[in-house]
Amino acid sequence: MKIQILEKSDTEIKFLIEDSNPQFANALRRITISEIPILAIDYVDFSVNNSVLYNEIIAHRLGLIPLVFNPKDFHFKEEHEKGKTCSMCEVVFAINKKGPAIIYSKDMKSSNPDVKPLYDNIPIVELFDDQRLKLEASASLGLGLKHSRYQAANSFYRYYPSVRINGKISNIDEVIKSCPKNALKFENNKFSVNLDCDLCKQCLKIAKPKGVLEIVGDNTKFIFVVESISGLKPEDIVLHAVNILKKKVKEFDREAKKIK
Repeated sequence: MKIQILEKSDTEIKFLIEDSNPQFANALRRITISEIPILAIDYVDFSVNNSVLYNEIIAHRLGLIPLVFNPKDFHFKEEHEKGKTCSMCEVVFAINKKGPAIIYSKDMKSSNPDVKPLYDNIPIVELFDDQRLKLEASASLGLGLKHSRYQAANSFYRYYPSVRINGKISNIDEVIKSCPKNALKFENNKFSVNLDCDLCKQCLKIAKPKGVLEIVGDNTKFIFVVESISGLKPEDIVLHAVNILKKKVKEFDREAKKIK
């Protein structure tokens, strides 16, 4: 198996996987979405709220604010006895503000200086004259399998595109212009397609004679995209997903040996 990084930013990574199969690619995709431990607000205690929004709506908004944290510093609440917590399984945020004002994510005061909202300018609620919001919100680790607030990333993959020519194309210029992604090229009497191609096959409808052009996806090569929607970097999400997949394979191997 080979991996080539195509693009990388603070929130997204795109890479090429070669010599693999759809089953592996889909397993990796599912883990990046739903099995990476993420810190998110899951409980809110309201002392005062006479804003225009109900408690439930504000709590929902708080739960979807991505938090920056170090995964090595935290563990699941379930590792404690029921009802017990510690600073390594829970972080408390406090908001206490009077109107008129707009409360943003930067107004959330954290009990842990290393844990904070990923963005400072996420609006939570607008307070008007004589309105006030006072609350405490606790954040803990969870998995996207349980709730979308714990989803680490939006991930998808597509097949690597390739071109096949079965004869002579009579309307080359028209075919090239028909591609909505401008992914087709014709140079040195050869057709080629770049990675922008999403296999829409619009060009196949234009090419004459019918059947002379084929755009197919290689089921051993995948263009993989992971966009972080949490406080983790996209490359860390991928590496963590790989470790989880390795652990699952080892567990399966250990259990499978019991069949003998």
